[in-house]
Amino acid sequence: MAEIVRRLRPGQYWRIKEHESWFSDMSEQGLHFYEIGTHFAKFKKGDRKRMDYRLELAKNKYISNEKIRLFEESGWDYIASDRNFHVFAAPTDRKVKESPINREEQLSIASALFKKTLMSFIIILLAVIALFWLISSIWFTGNTPTLTLIEGHIFTTMVLSLLNLYYLISMAMGLIGIARIRRDMNEENYDNHHKPWEIFYRNNIIMYVMTMAISLIAIFIPFYQLLQMDTLTLPEEDSSLPFVRLATIENAPNLERDVFMIDEVDWGNNYSENWSIVAPVQFSTRENFIEKKGQWSDPNNSYEPSISSEVYRLNFKSLVAPLVDDLITKYSYVNEAESFIEKEHKEFDRLLVRLGDNNKEFIFVKDQAVMYIDYSGKVGADVIIENAAEKMDLLTEY
Repeated sequence: MAEIVRRLRPGQYWRIKEHESWFSDMSEQGLHFYEIGTHFAKFKKGDRKRMDYRLELAKNKYISNEKIRLFEESGWDYIASDRNFHVFAAPTDRKVKESPINREEQLSIASALFKKTLMSFIIILLAVIALFWLISSIWFTGNTPTLTLIEGHIFTTMVLSLLNLYYLISMAMGLIGIARIRRDMNEENYDNHHKPWEIFYRNNIIMYVMTMAISLIAIFIPFYQLLQMDTLTLPEEDSSLPFVRLATIENAPNLERDVFMIDEVDWGNNYSENWSIVAPVQFSTRENFIEKKGQWSDPNNSYEPSISSEVYRLNFKSLVAPLVDDLITKYSYVNEAESFIEKEHKEFDRLLVRLGDNNKEFIFVKDQAVMYIDYSGKVGADVIIENAAEKMDLLTEY
């Protein structure tokens, strides 16, 4: 049976002596190091015994047979290699001699590793800067950051940026560690404080699990959101959908849909669904009717009411006020004659109204539900508000 722990990373060279002690403590627990895998250092379960380990820096990924022989002559057994460091072990009771250390060679290797890690750090730093620039440019387009967050299309980019930031910090710590090694070598002090292996094991497992979990979430959420997104033709009847229907508020007997069919969807009368972590219920709707007077259509003698809406139920109350502000920003224009006016209404936490010559616009807030309506037609505001109250009750329970 093999016990697995997280592998050493190239940026962790300042912990060389610490890991030697860590491996030894693992051996005393009956877990003996035997292989470095792609992501893990691997330990076999066996008899408890004290082992001494030696981690050696080298210029190349592969250690030469001559170097292995020199260590064996000193009593060290070669175990495994990963990139630029190589692991040797010996039972403590063997009382092995300390293998010779070429300090100049080790300094040269540490300097090369520093330059290599610094180059990687700069590349990742530039990538992080580019990602954050991309996020900010998308997030604040139109000055509606809350709407952008609620729509959820930026979530994966945010997670990837945070992961890259984590690796950037880890690499920065690696640079600091390599710099410490160079300093210690120059001072001929190549030792370090040891840390109990249990703490190191726990911390690394926690960080690895967290990183994997965040990565999986970043992959899963966009796929789930795509599955939830859909655009459908509105049903003829006023169903249990949580938004105001045009046929319900209009009282004109000769109204009929103004149909615009593409790919079996009426794009003049449809609703779209969306989902995100912060707003699991989202709808956007549009509905267009026409009332023809006489047998033939007369553009100058017809009534063409329309309604569109945006509907949200949020997971966080703190996002309600910023969402309302963003909706006001989104639907306000430089030459807008009228602004939204807030009114008191017992059915809503907030009611904002903007009444123009041909249009009526509303923003309704109740608990963590927000609804925006843009209506063009003859129906009075009170009728729309009454219908919206019923739909908001439905939305809060949707």
